[in-house]
Amino acid sequence: MYRTSSRALRRAMVFVLFPFATPVLADETVLKEVIVTASLGKSPLDVAQPTQVLGGDDLARQLASSLGETLSGQLGVSSSYFGPTASRPIIRGLGGYRVQTLQDGIASLDVGSVSDDHAVTIDASLAEQIEVIKGPATLLYGSGASGGLINVVTQRIPSKGEDLFGMAEVRTSTAADERAGVFALNIQHEQIALHGDYFKTRSSDIDIPGSTLSKRLRDRLIEAGETIESHGKLPSFSDASGGAFGFSWLPTNGTIGASASRYETIYSIPGEESAFIDMQQTRYDGKAEWHASNGWLRSVSLNGAYNDYQHTEFEAPGIPGTLFTQHAFEVRGAANHVHNDAWRGTFGAQATQLDFVAEGEEAFVPASITKSVGAFVLEEFDLSNWTFSLGARFEKQAIDVSAAGIANFDDSALSASGGAVLKLSDKDSLAISITHTGRHPQATELFADGPHIAAQRFEIGDAMLETEIANTLDVSLRRNGETTNWLLSGFYNRYRNFIFASPTGNIVDELMEVQYRQEAATLYGYEAEISFPIGGRQASDSWRVRLLSDYVRGTRQNGEPLPQMPPLRIGAGIHFEQATWHAELEAIHSAKQTRLATNELATDAYWMANVDLSYRVESRTGDWLLFLRGTNLLDDEARQATSSLKDLVPLPGRSLAAGVRYTF
Repeated sequence: MYRTSSRALRRAMVFVLFPFATPVLADETVLKEVIVTASLGKSPLDVAQPTQVLGGDDLARQLASSLGETLSGQLGVSSSYFGPTASRPIIRGLGGYRVQTLQDGIASLDVGSVSDDHAVTIDASLAEQIEVIKGPATLLYGSGASGGLINVVTQRIPSKGEDLFGMAEVRTSTAADERAGVFALNIQHEQIALHGDYFKTRSSDIDIPGSTLSKRLRDRLIEAGETIESHGKLPSFSDASGGAFGFSWLPTNGTIGASASRYETIYSIPGEESAFIDMQQTRYDGKAEWHASNGWLRSVSLNGAYNDYQHTEFEAPGIPGTLFTQHAFEVRGAANHVHNDAWRGTFGAQATQLDFVAEGEEAFVPASITKSVGAFVLEEFDLSNWTFSLGARFEKQAIDVSAAGIANFDDSALSASGGAVLKLSDKDSLAISITHTGRHPQATELFADGPHIAAQRFEIGDAMLETEIANTLDVSLRRNGETTNWLLSGFYNRYRNFIFASPTGNIVDELMEVQYRQEAATLYGYEAEISFPIGGRQASDSWRVRLLSDYVRGTRQNGEPLPQMPPLRIGAGIHFEQATWHAELEAIHSAKQTRLATNELATDAYWMANVDLSYRVESRTGDWLLFLRGTNLLDDEARQATSSLKDLVPLPGRSLAAGVRYTF
């Protein structure tokens, strides 16, 4: 983005912001009778990879102003927190180009992965459910999902359902003076279905417990003879709106439909005194599906989307800077089959094209046309109490930057996976997943050459980067019982040619110079939780206790820690659920992060104490959900270790959110 007027702050940030932009989700407690559309249409309990689905009232209560913040409090997930609007999910310490965000199975097609200050153009308030696959989801969705996958499921192309159903919601919160409203409606008559939706949200300056600057950064400023203080408020604003219209023809054995949607937002960039982003996206989606009730071939689907995206980065009102535009499309076809009820699978192909242009004084990435084509197959076999899965994907990517006089990139990658789920009992299972993943370097990593002000660095790409290779082992023990549920999951990722930004030691125009390079790296960790009723096995399920913990450790080949790794988290909560009432009090402790990369500052430990209360009112015409949520009740100063702006932008202080949702 753009320079602040404070040269002292810029000089201090040279020593603070390590030049990785490793922009991972959610509580592993599984919702019963939920189908994961981003897999083979199975329950999360039956999938070899750790998978989470968040929907219904739980999603309504946890909604925040961005996808990253909606999911950041969940097990195994944090966020890149670049302010409340531009916040992307971090899955197991990985994000950016390694975590794919989808809307109804098709990529978001925005430029969110290029930089942490670019918002994701998906509004979670319209989601029917949000699916998270932890670990590589490359086989079905490409190398952009090498670290994980988030799929936001909507009804913008309506499927079979009730003749009339819809939702309306209003909410407000105090910390950022947020006001939001959303409306969605589906109408079906015989074989024709229509959908419409609209959302609007606004927020302003954020209440924070102390200074915008971390103590460690303030100490460095004092050593440099500077004093910059800001207490009580983090200057910020956002104004977002959007909507969609969709229709479907719903014959007995299929669906043919399309939708058109619009997303607009204007939001400020924390740490930049008057800079802001003005973003627009117009998107067109299409879907065709055919289903059979018997025979070997059970379904064939063709999905696609075209995207017209742009955003302008303003240095101040009336002073435009860099203009980013991207015209993109993605087409995906798949066929699902079943054989003897013990063998099922899917195979298909996917094609994506991204026409990206950045124009302006601070356009640090050249114009490029990225084309990728992939073919995949994933098969599952049942054998007694075992379910085995095998899959492979071949993907070819070409990046054309000839307009900038640079040699083009062209390479291919092969990914493969094997998994097994052992049913130990009706309630217990053991899941093992082994994956070999290839991720192509992207245009920024290959060809960047210029100032990236939002990240406070001067970036230099390396056109000789090779495909990033990762081998991952994931083992999970799961129990979904009548009274007690628990999960213990461990993972180990070993990377060859891990791509990262490394400081050169040079300072260019008051920015730290970094160059993309690659070397071996490892990431490993665990996720654990248990939920049980108070009073033991014979007690009512009305009162339950939940205990949780997660941890990620990332290390480079030279033994130095990877930057912006999430710290150890432990937490406990008590939940009450009975008839129309829901109540929850939960506290999560994030430990101090002291495993630091070069020029990275530590983050202090903090507690995040939250409370939820909701009441459902049922009527003949629809249901009302009234909810109240308090966050950061202790008003603790909290900074996300996974954020590149952690020393400039703390999380909001104590906040109270209230809202009402009507569904019919």
